Amino acid sequence: MVWTEEKDVKLLRAVAAEGVFINSRAGSRERGALWQVVASSLMAEGMPVISRSVRDRFNILAKKWRVKVRQEERESGGGDKEMSEAEKLVEELVELEMESEKTKEQKDEAKKLVEGEKKKAIEMRERAMERFSQTKKRREETEKDEGKKEKKRRRSGEAIEWLREKGENMREMKEQELQERREEREAQRAQTEQFMAQMQAQNEQMKLFQQQLLQQMQQQQQQHSEQQQQFAMMQHQMMQVLTHQTHAFQQQLKRVLGFGFDTHQH
Repeated sequence: MVWTEEKDVKLLRAVAAEGVFINSRAGSRERGALWQVVASSLMAEGMPVISRSVRDRFNILAKKWRVKVRQEERESGGGDKEMSEAEKLVEELVELEMESEKTKEQKDEAKKLVEGEKKKAIEMRERAMERFSQTKKRREETEKDEGKKEKKRRRSGEAIEWLREKGENMREMKEQELQERREEREAQRAQTEQFMAQMQAQNEQMKLFQQQLLQQMQQQQQQHSEQQQQFAMMQHQMMQVLTHQTHAFQQQLKRVLGFGFDTHQH
């Protein structure tokens, strides 16, 4: 199928109407399903397309639009040109796509931050266990090197000291682990609240964009209908003028022919 400007406009209208960049995340199954809905909508209008072809065509239009914008920014006065309906739709949809990509990046960032905090907590626990093992090993080596008599005299005191140190180490590890968990929960809660607030603000903005798009589409359809009515009226007026002129010409021709016939008889 050969894409034309009219077909591009139908594609862009369908993408806007289905909210492809509003009701789904980039790379999600929902996004793929919405592209399929767009393809089905165009097929109902007689366009032989599939979800991949409509997605690829939109990407081409978006790429051309970005190149044009960069070129106009380098040129003086390039932004004063009146945009076509296709260009207006592409501009709005590209902005929505960028907002959708930004949302996905923010969510990935939050996920990486949480994973990083978990990794730090695991490393700190491993270091604490390693210190505890080294302390225990040094204690055992010291006891082995001491004489039997000294070991008998100090066995009770060393056991108590070892148990005390072990208890302190375990308590410190437990407190550290609890503190790490509290900090992790606080970080997750803060990230979740920030993400939800951003999502709400972006959803409101996207809804506003969609309303503006629909209003523009309705206005353009109304203008198109008015233009068709004006054209039909002009055609009717032209037909009336043409009919009047034809009738006048016929009358004049009859008069001319009648005058010539009378002269010949005389």
